[in-house]
Amino acid sequence: MSQPNTNNTNTHSFKSFLKSFLFLTFGSILAAFSINVFFTPIMLTTGGISGVASIIYQLTGQGDFLPLGVIIAILNAPLLILGWIRVGWKFVYKSFIGSAFYSFFLTITEKPMANWFEKYFNQETINGRPDLLIFCLFGGILFGISTGLILRAGYTTGGTDILAVIIHKKHPNLTIGKVILLIDVLIVGSSFFFYFKVQENVILITMYSFIAMFLTSQFTDIAIEGLQVSKVAYIISDYEDQIAEEIFEKLDRGATSLSAKGMYSQEKRGMIFCVLPNRQVPMLKEIVQEIDPKAFVIVTEAREVLGEGFEKHTANFS
Repeated sequence: MSQPNTNNTNTHSFKSFLKSFLFLTFGSILAAFSINVFFTPIMLTTGGISGVASIIYQLTGQGDFLPLGVIIAILNAPLLILGWIRVGWKFVYKSFIGSAFYSFFLTITEKPMANWFEKYFNQETINGRPDLLIFCLFGGILFGISTGLILRAGYTTGGTDILAVIIHKKHPNLTIGKVILLIDVLIVGSSFFFYFKVQENVILITMYSFIAMFLTSQFTDIAIEGLQVSKVAYIISDYEDQIAEEIFEKLDRGATSLSAKGMYSQEKRGMIFCVLPNRQVPMLKEIVQEIDPKAFVIVTEAREVLGEGFEKHTANFS
């Protein structure tokens, strides 16, 4: 029996580690840049622990008390410990590493980037004030991309992600995504009340904070999944062989035959399962319409597709 090539395995493991490390490092630096240059100077609030920390940071003199990165690390510490107790170290340790990188780069770049803001970005003003829309757009987009890069590396920045998992374990009917969204909305919304007496255009700031939060969410997904959206098509037809043949020839896509049965009629029928890029969906509909106008077709979105003809696996979340 041939032995596995340990050299190839070690090389692959090293490349995977190096790629994850570079994603984590660059993502953390980009996150620090977006927070220190676009969020903090004009009091925009993001979601999660970063949002809570930014409120504390703004109300305590913007660094007179503690640097923003240190505040985030302090707030993350009890959540990491709680996650270790409730969920386990295997889940928490990458959150610990990710949050440590994020806090570190936020702290060491805070003053240089504040000076950079004053020198370059604060000059772009309208009526003597920074253009909130520009800062909101670039801040939300860059922070979303940075978060996606960190997640692609297999890490998180800790905080509310851990809290959401704990809440989900106690209340399974609440999905992790819904819990994170709820927490983020509460944090960004609460900034209105905290900044009410210290910021004259607090309503506008809060509205732009919500826009930035939405952009962050969207561009996090883009950074993780890419711009290409794939679709899954389910086609129930008596002419499955002909349809499958056309899919092979005209779309150059594979198709899988599944067994389906109508629960009312108890009749067995063929069903085609096919994954294809978004741009090929109109052509697929034409193919089905020409062969079997009575075919039942369902097209839904695939969040991620790995394998031949699609994306390769790029992140290690173990």
